[in-house]
Amino acid sequence: MSILALAIIDKDNKPVLIKSRDPDSSKLQPKLHSALDVVDEKKKIREAFLGVLSQSDNFKIYGLCSATHTKILLMVQNSSIRDNEIRYILKNIYHAYVDVTSNNPFYVYGRPIKSNSSCII
Repeated sequence: MSILALAIIDKDNKPVLIKSRDPDSSKLQPKLHSALDVVDEKKKIREAFLGVLSQSDNFKIYGLCSATHTKILLMVQNSSIRDNEIRYILKNIYHAYVDVTSNNPFYVYGRPIKSNSSCII
């Protein structure tokens, strides 16, 4: 499995974090944005993990929607990966997001998360 992109979207559908392996992430953003429409349809499910939101021959986009309506989208290369593994990864990303936002007293909800490190997915 190879992660192609990660997006964290707040409850107002504003991107808080978008990271991509591709230096030109403008090609991936429309695909992630279109997956948000599916999130709105599947949000009525009580479980946070939404499963596959969009797919093509090259990639799959999985989603998670928290109780606070924070959405996490994960674009992975099309491979044989189980839903349990993706669910685990998305929950860990969500817990890391909660740690970053709640442990920083200067963070304002909805503002983009910026990192000084050049951490790539």
